Amino acid sequence: MSRSKTYRALVLQVRQSGEQNREAVFFTQEEGIIRATLFGGPKSKLRSYVSSFHQGTLWVYEDPVRNSKKITDFDVQFWRPALRESYARLMAGSTLLEIVLASQGGGSSWEEAFTLTTETIETLNTISEQSIPSLVTYFFWNWLKQLGLLPELDQCQHCACTVRPDEVVWYSSLKQQALCWSCITGEEHTQKAGLFPVNGGGRRWIRRILELPPSQIERYRLDEPSLMQVQQLGTELLQHALGEPIRYWETL
Repeated sequence: MSRSKTYRALVLQVRQSGEQNREAVFFTQEEGIIRATLFGGPKSKLRSYVSSFHQGTLWVYEDPVRNSKKITDFDVQFWRPALRESYARLMAGSTLLEIVLASQGGGSSWEEAFTLTTETIETLNTISEQSIPSLVTYFFWNWLKQLGLLPELDQCQHCACTVRPDEVVWYSSLKQQALCWSCITGEEHTQKAGLFPVNGGGRRWIRRILELPPSQIERYRLDEPSLMQVQQLGTELLQHALGEPIRYWETL
């Protein structure tokens, strides 16, 4: 059996390991998250190749005795320099990588998750900065779909009524269900009470972007108040799923 493997890979994280080596985390189309060691000092060309956001063909040598993986080569096809030239792009991109890593690559549908992640990051490399919040919110909701955690927002989960297209629905993070106005009457209508409003325009936008590739996100704009509602709920749902705050997103 060959001990060498080839992957389509995206670099998620690189950390120093000892004085000369680095430990890299990749998201691969074939096996999801893998970790491998990059040997060599500062003069090694692979040190500049194996860097966050870079994507390409990865060659790895596996040592079953030591239960370790060694990077033997990495042919970078996508460098994405713009992500390091803009603070907003860098923080948004770091947010996406953080989510992928924290959720272990989104389950077992690695090919779909890999495509969603790499296409979103490639779009982030070229999209206008004013559209970055929409793109990250797009990723949040599509990643929730990938995880099988999309909430039902068009029906009250308490009284089972269908919410009108122009009506605001309230998602309760405590009950983890959508509620109509009648079912939350008497409660404090704020996020402090664990209630997140989403209006009809926001719900229509969510349905639409779940059918679109990320490159089309600028064609479907949403007014700022509605986008904020969708963004806040998406953030809450993802953080609940991950069990931790999305750190980089909070810095934007």
